[in-house]
Amino acid sequence: REGETMMENYEIQDINDMAADERLPMGVVKWTNTFAEVSRYNEYPAILAYFCLLGQIIKDNVVIPYGFTKEDTRFHVGWVQTARSGKSVLNDFLTQITLKTYQYINSHLGRHEDDPYFTLFDVVDYTDAALIGSVKTVRNEHYGEEGHPTSDEKEVEKQVYGALEGSGIALFDEFESSGIFKKSAHKENVVTYFQKFMNTLTTDGYLIKKKLAHGPELICDCQRSVWATTYVPEHLTDVIATKGVLQRMFLYVRDVPQHVLDDMRRELIRSLGTTKARLKPTNDFAKHMFELFNLTVERYNELEGDKEKIVTFSDGCLDLIELEYSNMVRYLAKVPDKVRKVVSLFETNSLIYIAKLAVLCTIAETPNRKEEERWVVFPRNIRQASWIVRQGYMSLVGWMITSLKVQRTSVAEQINISDYIEAFNTMDKIDGYVNKAELRVYMEQRYHIPQAKFYRVWPKISHRFESKKAGKTILIKIKEEDENESNL
Repeated sequence: REGETMMENYEIQDINDMAADERLPMGVVKWTNTFAEVSRYNEYPAILAYFCLLGQIIKDNVVIPYGFTKEDTRFHVGWVQTARSGKSVLNDFLTQITLKTYQYINSHLGRHEDDPYFTLFDVVDYTDAALIGSVKTVRNEHYGEEGHPTSDEKEVEKQVYGALEGSGIALFDEFESSGIFKKSAHKENVVTYFQKFMNTLTTDGYLIKKKLAHGPELICDCQRSVWATTYVPEHLTDVIATKGVLQRMFLYVRDVPQHVLDDMRRELIRSLGTTKARLKPTNDFAKHMFELFNLTVERYNELEGDKEKIVTFSDGCLDLIELEYSNMVRYLAKVPDKVRKVVSLFETNSLIYIAKLAVLCTIAETPNRKEEERWVVFPRNIRQASWIVRQGYMSLVGWMITSLKVQRTSVAEQINISDYIEAFNTMDKIDGYVNKAELRVYMEQRYHIPQAKFYRVWPKISHRFESKKAGKTILIKIKEEDENESNL
């Protein structure tokens, strides 16, 4: 119970109070502190936003090898948090920086505004056609030698690209409407699409292909990173456990405490009548990202396009990742079985994200490193990445434990558990225990609860009681913390 309470009350550690060997790169800290002024108490999501953007802009130049497999640098984030707690405000600021960053990069690549390479996903219609495209019939005109159209015309089918096509961030500010959380006839394939394009870019497995019933095969080349935010929807635990989409993303779930919401709203009141310009920090962070992009491209060119050698891992890195995995296993061993089974679905991806984030931290540090230390992943980068991943899965555990407590309380209220507790308190006890069979008889006589219902309900309230055997007899008593509550 003590460990469960600690996990339930878990809060993200302040990045300015981190241990020296876990302290994040200077650019990340500056970014996060600035975001904290825009969206209060959302520093951790701001960190995730930094790496989501960075991982996307360098995806064409860096590959992380894993033996026979390879991973790209994209960092997909799912941020689930209480409504009206700063998600949209943070998204707006991230959008401004992202668009400015893409403007710098697209101009550098010689891509004009009408044909940009990096774009921001900006669609709210999540139907198949909107996401992956459709086919339209057009007239294919043939031209003669003098440039005049001939009579030889025919109709051809042409693919119209959907919003997911291409590179950039797919920013879902209303992810609850995506079709992931609720079944919809118009969005039945959305789950598959998300699972496909989040596959590694190092094989063709990320391409979204759809054969039309009357027409050609659609191919959507989506190389985007996902940044998805939503309030906490109903049945979230079931969706996490059954939908592979959320298991592939870096999931951060937070039910914001009421005192934090109060502080957010008081801060909003105090800001009335004041003005803070976003233009300068937007430009500064866009230039910072553009610098990291250029440095990575230069490194890529120096190595003649060998993406796997952009960064190297120094001694001790693999041991630290294995240590972090052992710590994760020990931590999850302390949580309830239902929570552990769900969170364990994220274990493999957590390890992959440690490697990705360590590489991204290394690149983020590059401008401030000595020449001989550039492009080397050091143990401190593994610690930085491990800290980020650790906050994520610990927060998920904390949210799930709180959620399960609420569910148990709700069930207890529905079956009127107070009757069981009152009956227990009324009965004669031996060393604090009563005979469970006698409690059943008492419940039938006093509260008219038949035997079948008693045993059907018992599994739903048994967490409130301790039990032990005396021969073939089962003795029960109220758990100490529940007994204290019932005596208030």
